[in-house]
Amino acid sequence: MLRTLDTNICSYILRRHPASMIERFAVLNPDQVWLSAIVAAELRFGAIKLAAPRFHAAIEAWLAGFDVRPWPLDATHHYAQIRAALERAGKPIGGMDLMIAAHAMAEDSVVITNNAREFLRVPGLAVEEWAIDAP
Repeated sequence: MLRTLDTNICSYILRRHPASMIERFAVLNPDQVWLSAIVAAELRFGAIKLAAPRFHAAIEAWLAGFDVRPWPLDATHHYAQIRAALERAGKPIGGMDLMIAAHAMAEDSVVITNNAREFLRVPGLAVEEWAIDAP
C-alpha cells in the first residue's frame, strides 16, 4: 500500500525526531512512501520564512530521501470533486491540504498526517495519524 506524508507530519518529524516515527518508518518498504511536490513546496517555503539555513539544509536532505512526485493531471479531477463535495457539506479544508488529498487519491495512497481532523473530511481518503500516540 502506498503512503504519502503531509506537510504537518514532515515538519513534526524534522523538528522533534520522535523515536516512534523512526520505528514506524523502519517497517515500511521505502518504495511505498512518497511525497507530493505540494509538500516539498510548503516545506521549502517554511525554511525560507524561518530564514534558518540549518533548517533549509535539513529539509533538502529530507526531500532527497523520498520519491517527490509532481502533481498529476488526474489529481485535478479529484480536486474538483473533493472541493465541490466539501463546499456543499459546508466543511472546506485548506487549499494545500486539498491539493495533497487530491494527489493522494490520484496515486491511490494513504495520507500520513498529524492533522487527521482536516483530512478525514475528505470522502474516500485513507488517513493515518501517526503522531497521535507520540509524546
